[in-house]
Amino acid sequence: MSSYPQQNKEISQHAIIQNASTKISPISSSWQRCKQLYKLDPSHIPSVERLSKPEIKEDKERFDEMLVDSIPLLNNLRHTALDSGYCILLTNAQGVVIDRYIDSAVSRELETECLQNGSVWSESLVGTNGVGTCLETQKSLTVFAEEHFGHPLKHLTCSAAPLVAPDGSIFGVLDVSSFARGNKLVQGFALNLVCETADKIEALLFKKQYDQHYLVALSSSAISNDRDTTSYVAIDTSGTILAATTPSLGMMGIRKREEVIGLSFEHLFGIGLEVVSSARGVPVPAPSTLHRKALWVTRVASPVAERLFSATRIPSRLKPADVNSPIMKIAGPDPTLIQQAAICLRTVNRSINILLQGETGTGKEVWAQAIHESSDRKNKPFITLNCASIPETLIESELFGYSSGTFTGGLKGGKVGKIVGSDGGTIFLDEIGDMPLALQARLLRVIAENEITPLGQIEPIKVNLHVICATHRNLKELVKNGEFREDLYYRISGVNITLPALRNRTDQQDIIERILKRLCDDEGIESPYTVSKSALAKLESYRWPGNIRQLKNVLQFAICMCDGKEIDVGDLPEEIMSAAPLHRVNTVSESRMLSVDPALSSDDSLEKEHIMKVLEENRWVVTRAAKAMNVSRSTLHRKLKKYDLLLPEDE
Repeated sequence: MSSYPQQNKEISQHAIIQNASTKISPISSSWQRCKQLYKLDPSHIPSVERLSKPEIKEDKERFDEMLVDSIPLLNNLRHTALDSGYCILLTNAQGVVIDRYIDSAVSRELETECLQNGSVWSESLVGTNGVGTCLETQKSLTVFAEEHFGHPLKHLTCSAAPLVAPDGSIFGVLDVSSFARGNKLVQGFALNLVCETADKIEALLFKKQYDQHYLVALSSSAISNDRDTTSYVAIDTSGTILAATTPSLGMMGIRKREEVIGLSFEHLFGIGLEVVSSARGVPVPAPSTLHRKALWVTRVASPVAERLFSATRIPSRLKPADVNSPIMKIAGPDPTLIQQAAICLRTVNRSINILLQGETGTGKEVWAQAIHESSDRKNKPFITLNCASIPETLIESELFGYSSGTFTGGLKGGKVGKIVGSDGGTIFLDEIGDMPLALQARLLRVIAENEITPLGQIEPIKVNLHVICATHRNLKELVKNGEFREDLYYRISGVNITLPALRNRTDQQDIIERILKRLCDDEGIESPYTVSKSALAKLESYRWPGNIRQLKNVLQFAICMCDGKEIDVGDLPEEIMSAAPLHRVNTVSESRMLSVDPALSSDDSLEKEHIMKVLEENRWVVTRAAKAMNVSRSTLHRKLKKYDLLLPEDE
């Protein structure tokens, strides 16, 4: 069997050429291949070959990862197949059965028909059949009764559709099979069923693959719901078509992806992306004559598309209740956080998980608590688990719980895990980047299926989950290094919120006042402390590597040292007093004034102004600015020294 995949690939290419040059039906073409190319005898078809479990293990794992988001779709298909007596098969691109669902009494009779996992349904081996002929033609079809080439299969009916990856390649087949009854017309329902499910699976994979790009949905009328469509096109920031789903090609009347990939969106649809973006989810007619059908284009809502194409949510559009929500209150007057809070308010009651990123101490747990309290789940539990603070051996039991008698020394009645404890509310997983890989797989399954099986228990428990995760680590880098599951990353980052470092925030004085008031309330002090101008200047010029958490500790110390009600410079800790000031350019006018230096040449002056502009755009974070300028950090530091632009060493 080692040479089988290559052999199948060569046959497929031959079949495509042959089908393209003839106008006979797919079934007739298949029979010709069986006789002339494969030299098969319909009365002596070899027994269906079967691979062992170890041989299909890798494909099985890959399929499980790819299709984890498609479990609800497959469950719907199983429900329909149960009523209709169908067996469901999932195969790879070589026609090997990777998974199957035998739910009804009728379909269980099919178990003896070589439909087990590992069975190989290549057309070259068993003749015309649903799976093998679907792979050869790369099209959906039904092979009914006598249409099967081999006599042993003529009592079956098989309807199959190709499973298409985001790049347009076929990675498998979805098939429903049963005993043939009636006539082929009756099988139209089964064929529609597998085609619809395969299209939805393709759309899910496509949206996941291109979630960092601009997506539009195509429809044939002005009444559109992009949640139900499977016709998507992905576009990059320059307006170039990157990819398209198979149903979208049909919508446009186009046969091959190569005809559209690389074209500009405006050229293809006769309308600019900015028009589609400004319509905010309302279908826009596409007037171009390149596609031969009337089309409407709808922007698919996503945080990435919002950022890429400036579809900014402005606070004035918030409802009065939202303005006074906990999440908007902790955002304060900082424009960046107001923007992030507005995004959270739009998504907080939807079935979409949230990922909070930012340096240690930026208030990710406080932000998560505020999201929970701003949602319809506010009267349900808010459960937290810090994945970095619990030993790896205990995380699993903490998260999933365990039944009585599972562990020696465990609680007599077992333990309810954090996930079950958060049922109906919110679970906050802090430092998710430190979760062991083995547990990541279990967590992914729980989030996908909304059910959990505690350790030592057989029956799963249904849970109503809203997951908020947080990390100070770069998850994309962890994914690249194989330290974090890519599928889990996409599952938890439906909304990605980055909390700015304290040194980059514009509302430091407001934060100081709020923390002082909270500290006084906790201590039962009636009138809060104030901060002198000199002490405030010292605090605002500090770099704050520990962010808000460090600021709180500093203010607690200052209250203890303060003799009156006003905190002065002398009340601050030594680490603040002795630190070099953080140099900032606060306004554009100030940066322009600083850039005018008669000692510099005109070229140097222009370079200095450009550097300061990029630094401002990147909040004076050298690493980001260097990346934006496409130079190394060391090169940018030399430029900063040359132009006397002082910054903290480790910015």
